[in-house]
Amino acid sequence: MENDEVVIDLRVLMWEILRKWHIILVVCIIFAVASGMFGIHKNKAQSVEVSPENLYEKLKPAEIVKVNNLVSIQKRIDEKTEYEKNSIYMSLNAYDVDVARTDFILSDNPDNKYIRQMYTTFMFEGGLYNNIVKEYKDDISLENLSELVKIMISDKKVNVNEDSEENYYKGNDLNRIISVRILGKDKEQCQKLQSLVIKNVKQYEKSVQSKYNNHSIEEVSSNVYKAVDTDIAYAKSAYDSQMYSLYNEYQSIYNVLSDTQISLFDKLLNEDEKLNEDEELIEEKEETVQPVSGKISLKYVIVGILAGGFLSVVAIVLITMFNGRIFVQRQITDRGLARVFGTFGKNKNNIASVVLGDVGTDKTSQLDIIVAKVNVYCKKNDISELVIIDNCTTETGKSRMKSVVDTIQKSGIDCKKVTLSEGDSKYTELCDKNNIVVIEELGKGTLKSLEYMFTQLKDLESKVCGVICVQ
Repeated sequence: MENDEVVIDLRVLMWEILRKWHIILVVCIIFAVASGMFGIHKNKAQSVEVSPENLYEKLKPAEIVKVNNLVSIQKRIDEKTEYEKNSIYMSLNAYDVDVARTDFILSDNPDNKYIRQMYTTFMFEGGLYNNIVKEYKDDISLENLSELVKIMISDKKVNVNEDSEENYYKGNDLNRIISVRILGKDKEQCQKLQSLVIKNVKQYEKSVQSKYNNHSIEEVSSNVYKAVDTDIAYAKSAYDSQMYSLYNEYQSIYNVLSDTQISLFDKLLNEDEKLNEDEELIEEKEETVQPVSGKISLKYVIVGILAGGFLSVVAIVLITMFNGRIFVQRQITDRGLARVFGTFGKNKNNIASVVLGDVGTDKTSQLDIIVAKVNVYCKKNDISELVIIDNCTTETGKSRMKSVVDTIQKSGIDCKKVTLSEGDSKYTELCDKNNIVVIEELGKGTLKSLEYMFTQLKDLESKVCGVICVQ
């Protein structure tokens, strides 16, 4: 039947949802607590301490080999990733790099092959690098420095004169030149490293002179210039190729592992991480799981709040749609049940009023305006007395109704209040009574019951003037 259709305004629905905010809040709290407890239980179940030995017993030798291979690949990936992250050399643009060069030329000396060995030992075996690291103002590691400052020497017998190899053994050839090539992330760093290299080599010259009196060294340096460094490009290309190969190898192994193998893999990686931590953390190995498992996961709490809010809103929407309550006066007029003189009283849903304003509710009318409408209607229809049906259920509603009735009486229209009795015969006392005005409290009565009331009054040949809504 048409009268049984569920029709509800979305704006009215929003008001009803906000009116039940306290219910939604309680449900959200309950779901958040329940979800948080579930998260704690799940974390405890996942963090049960299982030793690698127990996992080893569940696997075959070939399966263990795969796990160990995967651990090895993961370590290599981590090492290369850490290197690339911290390396200044890998951060340089191979096609626009700042370069400086310094050549150190040994003086003519029959002992130059020994002198040269002293300098190369000082440079290659870390003496030069260690001194620069100590003196360099910014933080720079020995590994970074060894990539930026490169010593270039020739092991070939390149003679100045072509007469014989005698010059080589006398140290009187191009092997007297030791070249240093310096890279930097910018011009300033390049110049700073170059000056430190020259300073430390000059200081080491004094140590050499203490053994070889006739020795001296000459320094020839270039300014910082831009260049293309194919070694950097090659290093980056090699790094990318190696990482691509490692990731493919890692993925191909990981995809075929069983859950037990994956558990062993995670366990071995975690143990390696613990070995790098302080000894105190290693000694507390058995206790490390407990604090973590006892923590409430924020993720589960948020999921619980969202689930609780969603379900409570859905429940409120369904109840509101099917309970047929009257929330606004236009529900009565849209249904064509009766004339509505107005709505008296402020909506008690303060939160909804702040959020929605007047959207979805009736703008309340001043009491004198409602009474004026009643007076106009009564004069037009020559009515001097009204029968008031009290359809209010709360103290607030009854208080509003009393104010309405008293004001109507003060305007010169007599009002006879009728409170309907319970039972099937409650409308019989209205038989032959006319000029009925129903005081309806919004949010309490239903359209179905109001419509039934009007049907009964019509059957009793009672005339209804209209409805006054209170809230």
